[in-house]
Amino acid sequence: MASKQDYQAPRRKEPGIIGNSFSVLVQFITWLVISLIVSIGIEWIGMTYYWTEQGSNHARNVLIADQAYLNQQLVDKTIPIKASVIQWTATGVDWIGNLDWLKPNRNNTQDSSNGVLTNVIEWANDLRIQYKDYLQAGEYVSQTFVIRLGLIVFSLPIFVLAMWVGAVDGLIERDLRRWGGGRESSNVFTLAKNAITPIFVLACVIYISLPFSLDPVVIILPFAVLVGLSMRITFERLKKYF
Repeated sequence: MASKQDYQAPRRKEPGIIGNSFSVLVQFITWLVISLIVSIGIEWIGMTYYWTEQGSNHARNVLIADQAYLNQQLVDKTIPIKASVIQWTATGVDWIGNLDWLKPNRNNTQDSSNGVLTNVIEWANDLRIQYKDYLQAGEYVSQTFVIRLGLIVFSLPIFVLAMWVGAVDGLIERDLRRWGGGRESSNVFTLAKNAITPIFVLACVIYISLPFSLDPVVIILPFAVLVGLSMRITFERLKKYF
């Protein structure tokens, strides 16, 4: 009879590349949704306390300015990925602009035979009329969100280039450390490796949540440098021997 000391708990199966990639994708989408909600909240707070005279025109001006930044990327339309991103962005902006939930509709209340449902619809229409300017600003912010996503996609080559340069430089430093008898530091390696994805996500969240228009290079470039630095430290601190 086996004793309790002989029992070994089954090993937890670690997720593979596909599982890790799916998990990162879900987390990234979650943070994008959170950043959209935060940006709408910031815009509404600004409309209430800061740019009260502008109202929804503030969000509209930001949308126009970001549209101008996107148009700067249309110089070369022959690249297939550029044409696809531009088409998806335009489709998303048009779809948000054609949503009917922003427009109060009194005709639905006349055809309804249910008194409770009629009162609910009338109450919802009254709210939409009362807060129409806020709903309009939410629409502009959502369209700006789509445009900024397109700008982030256009900025991906900057992150890829920074990661590639950081990896090459890190491998060179690893070889120098290997032949020079440098010390191992698994903690630094782990911290640098785990910081790459959060830095990229943080850049996207900050850029999307900005309540004003700003050249994406001002936000993307510093975070791309941080990603490249993290990649450099990661490859520099790889084990000297496998």
